[in-house]
Amino acid sequence: MKKLLLTGLSLLFVHAGAASAQFVVPPAAGFAGPVTEGGAMYPGLRPEEPGTRAADFGYATDEYFVSGTANGQPYRTRILVRHPLPAERFGGIVVAESMHSNGFAVTFEPARKSFFMRGYVHVEIAAQVANIATLKGFNPVRYADMSIANGQTSEIIAQVGVLIKSNLSNGPLAPLSVRRLMLEGTSQASAVLRTYQQQKHFGSRMADGSAIVDGYLATSTLGTAPMMVVDVPTVHMPTMTEVNSTGGAYRRADSDDPANRYRLFEVAGMAHANSRETPTYVPNPCTLPVSDFPWGGMAAMGLRHLIQWVDNGVIPPHAAPLEFDNNTVNDGSRLALDANGNVKGGVRNPYVDVPVAAYGVPNAGATPAAQFNCSIAGWRVLFDEHSLRGLYKNKGSYISALNRRLMDLVREGWMLPEYADDVRADAQAIEIPSPSGR
Repeated sequence: MKKLLLTGLSLLFVHAGAASAQFVVPPAAGFAGPVTEGGAMYPGLRPEEPGTRAADFGYATDEYFVSGTANGQPYRTRILVRHPLPAERFGGIVVAESMHSNGFAVTFEPARKSFFMRGYVHVEIAAQVANIATLKGFNPVRYADMSIANGQTSEIIAQVGVLIKSNLSNGPLAPLSVRRLMLEGTSQASAVLRTYQQQKHFGSRMADGSAIVDGYLATSTLGTAPMMVVDVPTVHMPTMTEVNSTGGAYRRADSDDPANRYRLFEVAGMAHANSRETPTYVPNPCTLPVSDFPWGGMAAMGLRHLIQWVDNGVIPPHAAPLEFDNNTVNDGSRLALDANGNVKGGVRNPYVDVPVAAYGVPNAGATPAAQFNCSIAGWRVLFDEHSLRGLYKNKGSYISALNRRLMDLVREGWMLPEYADDVRADAQAIEIPSPSGR
């Protein structure tokens, strides 16, 4: 086991671009690993289907213990580094994520296919007090000396960020050379991201004055507050759930200003929770059929635009916001619906543009115990046979229409090519009988 401990006093600098602004350079987190002792490692992911695991794509997962002092108190926690083999597959992009309070990497988990196919490294940071309880509950021996105090989360993320971007010859990512670091977060973990922006983005920097985090992806964000204006790109992806609950009160204008690069991508058909792959929704605990909308593919699309913007200066397209009319009579939501019962506006995709079902929010629990999980999930109601025949002559015409729209969306950047086969597989599962006698 290779070990290294880095310590030192934070230094005070004056930002060359803003003479009145001061910042500190956090010490890099100390680290030890990769850890191979102490019994089973907590995986950070729920059980995965065969063919979708890291090893299936030539990826390895290494665990490191990280430590330091944050807010005047010591901490010791862990990071997981999911990296491609061989190292030559790595393109210089690291995407970090704070472990959600539920114990999982809830953005990476459904979007991992894109990570694996594009050679990104994912670093999962157990940066919250609740994460320590999860780790110790799983293996009290391996994680016996883990400890995080309240108020340390943002500083831990900053110190791990400095460690990642320092490109140490014997560091956790060696021999990989990191060029850009993104931070992503969904739901409760998006609140961690937003708190990091407030507490650390401008006040904690690399030694050259550049930001520790080069870009942010915030999905399924909570509340009515707009995203903070920062000097690196931000892609913000609230869902139908947030539009329905707030009326879009968090919205602010897209911007390409170097000091305020921002895109708002509200995806039609996408609900707060990823109910397509989460075991919580099997069997369905909700009153309506739970949504199978490809949450991970759309989050990966947002991440791809962010990375292209940060790394290559490719300015993302603009998307219309989702529309709402405050008429809850139609489907129980405030969303404005098209003739097929799907929301108008937003980032479009084949599921709403070549529809065989209506996608909506909110769902409801069949029991009181299921109410919360169902309230953040969407629903999917398949069209009846008469409606399907009214839209498509037969299954062949449906598949042709879907493929045409899918290819348009891939060219426009609203769907990633690595998810095209998944869309087609969903379409093949739909039966549209030809009219009798034909």
